[in-house]
Amino acid sequence: MTACYNRGGMQRAWLLPLSSAFCIGSIAVLAGVAIGPGCQTRCFNAFDCGPGSFCAPDGRCETECFTDLDCREPIECADNPASCRPKGLTCNGQGKCTGSYRFPDAEPVRDVQLPDVPDEIDGWDDVPGTGAAFIVDSIAIAQQDRGFDLDLTCDGEQCIDNFLWRIGELGNDQIRQGLLGGESLLLLEIAGLDQPFRGRDPSVSLKIYAARDADDPFFPANNFRVPDGQSTCCEFRINPKSLTGIPRVARARAPAEIERGRLRSLLPVPVEFTMAVGSPPHPEVRLERVRVSGRVGSDLRRFSDGLLGGVIPAATLAQTTNPYCRGTGFQCPVQLSGESSLIDLVSSFLGPQPDIDLDGDGLECIIDTDGDADVDLCCDGVGALGNSCPSGGICPGEEVLPLSPGRPAYQCALSPQMADGYSVALTFTAVKATILGIGQ
Repeated sequence: MTACYNRGGMQRAWLLPLSSAFCIGSIAVLAGVAIGPGCQTRCFNAFDCGPGSFCAPDGRCETECFTDLDCREPIECADNPASCRPKGLTCNGQGKCTGSYRFPDAEPVRDVQLPDVPDEIDGWDDVPGTGAAFIVDSIAIAQQDRGFDLDLTCDGEQCIDNFLWRIGELGNDQIRQGLLGGESLLLLEIAGLDQPFRGRDPSVSLKIYAARDADDPFFPANNFRVPDGQSTCCEFRINPKSLTGIPRVARARAPAEIERGRLRSLLPVPVEFTMAVGSPPHPEVRLERVRVSGRVGSDLRRFSDGLLGGVIPAATLAQTTNPYCRGTGFQCPVQLSGESSLIDLVSSFLGPQPDIDLDGDGLECIIDTDGDADVDLCCDGVGALGNSCPSGGICPGEEVLPLSPGRPAYQCALSPQMADGYSVALTFTAVKATILGIGQ
């Protein structure tokens, strides 16, 4: 698979309003010009390329993958079968395969029980909007006892990855208001359901879309229920960014199963959606390795006890202006500056090391060395060396500098080398919705 995005002529993302700050695509936009036929663009580094693409050695923006499965499929090469190996283990936020895939006869990387995924997945290529749709009507960062084992390192004691749970104390009220105001809309679609549905289906497709209110002008009061004096509710259009390919299919889709009314996705996928954080326009969240579970009502009118877990890359947090802890208090022992980003908040208050290794080279470190709540040191792959994050100003491995001299020091976290992320779990509920097509 090779794809690309043409974003020639666009300015760098940190010079634009932070409308997509939580999204990896908002960090990486093009400054080059299109060359030759097709959509490839000349680049010098990953930040010259568009969302979901990286700068290849030949100086062109490319995309190798959309999901981890794309990386694990063997490469066809009839001339030399011995070299026909998968491109990698996981798909990162720039659409590049990372890590080394090991075949089953090799020593297993992790001692885990992988899900049994059917060879044929019902509803996988169904037209968007033809399955059972649900609009998320409540969402919040979960408490520390909720989450998934996202890095597959469960040792029987610690099986929950939710590093960012404490951010919920600061941000959940704002997230809720953004949802009720129609600024943050997330659609789930369950395709391939056996009919009649009786609470069990061993093979379905879970598809996740960012959504837009179908009302014109938008009318958030009928997003989740029929308001007084009205007769309809819950009608939406799919954000076109949530679709890919021709014909159009969900960019985020995962095989899933339903047993006794409880749905669980079987493989991780990346998901993008808007979340109300900071001042509007609100940023788009890109989560890697997303997994979902929840209870599906027998009448397909309600999705309850929902849990969505994923990984927010460090670069995403570094690109997002921090709206919290502008003063000191119980939750904010140190006041953050007006130029701080969410990576400053997370590194200073929660810890200097991401908890999920997304690029397979060991956990990195993003450090505030002088206690002023501003990140000033980035170290690549420290965990692979068997070291912990340093308390001083010297990296035990390679120090990563900001991409541009004179930029805030936290922008060292924007470097493609700093590819690791922070786990988060979101609790949610959803109600029956109608998809009226694709938005503009």
